[in-house]
Amino acid sequence: MNNSPLNLRTLFSFPDPAATTTAFPPSNQWQEFQSRLGREIKTLKWPAAMPDLTSKVAELFNVELPDLFVSSGTKTRELQETLEESRKSPEEIIVLNLAEHEITNEYHPYIEIRIAGLPLPKKIEFKVQIVTALKGINLKIQAGTITEIQAGSCDFEGKIKYEDLTIAEKKVGPLELLGVGVSTITKQKQEPGPLK
Repeated sequence: MNNSPLNLRTLFSFPDPAATTTAFPPSNQWQEFQSRLGREIKTLKWPAAMPDLTSKVAELFNVELPDLFVSSGTKTRELQETLEESRKSPEEIIVLNLAEHEITNEYHPYIEIRIAGLPLPKKIEFKVQIVTALKGINLKIQAGTITEIQAGSCDFEGKIKYEDLTIAEKKVGPLELLGVGVSTITKQKQEPGPLK
């Protein structure tokens, strides 16, 4: 894998909200989502110019995959014990070998639109399902925090839905993980699934 971080947006081939032009045309599902979203928000009375919500949606998925793995992986007993042990000796670096694991996650990111005079905010919610198969992964842990994912590989399979519309579906792998650093975990509400 290259040095640029792999995130949900790039994994599912959503347009880059910062780009002025697109290298690839948007998928049929993304175009259908844009059309449906446009019809929905036309019913709102905007006090100013209507923002470009599809770029905000793409920004919503700029969550790095190693961070998603870390947030869900902290549910295993062995990892919890190792994290606790590292808190007691914060200067010590511990490497935990995970061998092979499959992690199933479901997330519900959303954008909330609040307009004065509107009794309830308009909520645009997504359902993200990801299955990650990890092979030969080592976690570098220090002071109760996973600081790096070392070596190994992973396969990702996932789907993003808006209401009944699947706007993206992808299966990728194996991806080689070569010393992937872990940034601060995203603060959005996440509902990690079980580690198998």
